Amino acid sequence: MKKHLVHNQRYFYQMVNFLLPLSLLFSIPVLADSNTNPHQLIVHTHSASDISLSWQAPEDVSNVIGYRIFRNDSEVATTANTTFIDNGLNVNTRYNYHVIALNSNGTHSEPSNTDSTKTLLTADNDGLRNGAGFSQGGMRLSDACPQNSGRNTKLVDIPSEDLDGCLNTAISHYGLKGGLEDIRAFTARLRRQEDPMLINLGMRLFHSKTLSQNNDTACSSCHHPALSCGSDNLSLSIGVNADNPNILGVGRSDGNTVPLVGRSSPHICNSALWVKSMFWDQRVGLQEPNRNSPVGVVSTADIRTPEKTVTNAMRAEVDNTDPLRLLIAQAHFPITAAAEMGDSAGFGSPQDYREHIASKLVADWSDEFNQVYGSTDITFSLIARAIAAYQASYLFIDNPFFDYIDGDDQSLNEDEKRGALFFYAGAGCANCHDGVFFSPEKTRGPLYPQIGVNAGGDGNDKNQFRMPSLLNVGITAPYGDKGVFATLERVIQHYSNVSQSLNDFYRNNEVCDLPQFQHLSIAECTEISGDGEAHVLALNAANRAVSDRGDIAVTRSFSTQEIGYLAAFLRSLTDKSALAGSNEMNALTPPRDGGPDGHQLDAVDKDGKAL
Repeated sequence: MKKHLVHNQRYFYQMVNFLLPLSLLFSIPVLADSNTNPHQLIVHTHSASDISLSWQAPEDVSNVIGYRIFRNDSEVATTANTTFIDNGLNVNTRYNYHVIALNSNGTHSEPSNTDSTKTLLTADNDGLRNGAGFSQGGMRLSDACPQNSGRNTKLVDIPSEDLDGCLNTAISHYGLKGGLEDIRAFTARLRRQEDPMLINLGMRLFHSKTLSQNNDTACSSCHHPALSCGSDNLSLSIGVNADNPNILGVGRSDGNTVPLVGRSSPHICNSALWVKSMFWDQRVGLQEPNRNSPVGVVSTADIRTPEKTVTNAMRAEVDNTDPLRLLIAQAHFPITAAAEMGDSAGFGSPQDYREHIASKLVADWSDEFNQVYGSTDITFSLIARAIAAYQASYLFIDNPFFDYIDGDDQSLNEDEKRGALFFYAGAGCANCHDGVFFSPEKTRGPLYPQIGVNAGGDGNDKNQFRMPSLLNVGITAPYGDKGVFATLERVIQHYSNVSQSLNDFYRNNEVCDLPQFQHLSIAECTEISGDGEAHVLALNAANRAVSDRGDIAVTRSFSTQEIGYLAAFLRSLTDKSALAGSNEMNALTPPRDGGPDGHQLDAVDKDGKAL
């Protein structure tokens, strides 16, 4: 394979390395052809002293005999592999890396791309906390900015030169520095436990339509790395029987005015950082009451699922300290959802159907499973573990706001700083989205508009769903459990005055404003709204507080300027590596080769452009 070197050339490489001092390296002719350059270098923090590197070999590896690794432009190692662990580093220090390939014909490549990361602050963090918090009381603007206090002080009244002091007061109040080190240590722990071969198998399975009943739908049909941080850009997802199974995003259709899938697909970025539950409705979670479970802390409690067979299998087969266990349990259920991937009706049980799906892989996938598991046996449990490992590798937590918490006052512009200050002091957002994970993994109000097949009731009397993390929220539209809001500004407006927002949504037929449904007639959009209007407005009328704590965030009206500030701050929570086309996202997409059995989803957009 391209990413592996021809190991029988290692002895020759070792001799070259012995004979070739570093001072002579750049006197060797450089091959400028991009096909000869290593590429897609990705570095990750492993600990307070270790950083991992991985890269793709040049497209033409016929002459490659090794790689030289450079840290901060100084050579630190040579290797015959395409992975490396750099250890013995200083704590809390940023390092930059690039690699070059050395060829048997006496040439070397041009440098790969440069990538960087920072070691952890301390080696003492156990990596068992995801940085979430749960505030029991908000902070007022006058608390953060006592020098500007006054009964009528508004965000726009805070002088520019005071913003950093006010914002750092809020950061200290909410303990965000400690939370940031926790989430980084948790992420590093997950990185240390990764198995690249298992992840690669999971990637292939995740993008394989063989896992569906009709070989027309893959997990990535609704969760593609090129869309919305691992979602599909749709308000209501389209699973089986799509008109064109390879089209993803806006333009994907199953021919029905009202899609058969009743919810929006949550993105999978940072899905491994959830420690309490999976799914919008938390139907996979821990068998312990929320009130007895510390927020953001990894638990060893047993997992509960909607299906006794899966619950028992998780207890019997998966260790309670396994960091993949929630994702392993989660992977069992989209497979058996009739509108999403397949219908288990006609089989003895959903588990019988899953094993039927596993049996479809035996003819063409045995070698892949043998390489990872050391056996040609293929069971759904093994499939679920590989898929979970792949999903868990979607870790994207670096962003400008975290740089600001680290002390880089220039990482945010003035609008972003005002938005952050308002988020933590005045708007009430941090009452729910506290901590650096920005979710306590609880269900909360306020009500969101409901559309689609479950518009009149979604198995939850209050229509409350798990509060999402806000990391990367700027790239995960549309928003809400039904994807009813296309922009962050519209979401914030909703929180500003929920009752007014609900009435406006239905009165103005905002379904027709959503990208997925803009081509429909008003009558068709009304059909998509279904009986959601009557259901949601009745709930709202009976529960005027909207939120179970009556947060000020849902009872006051934000100005257009304040909404803009909040949206600017929320967009600063985006990790640039999570953007489509980044090296990291490209590494999560398999080569367009059809997969082991020719059923790989090689996705395109509505215009036929490869994703």
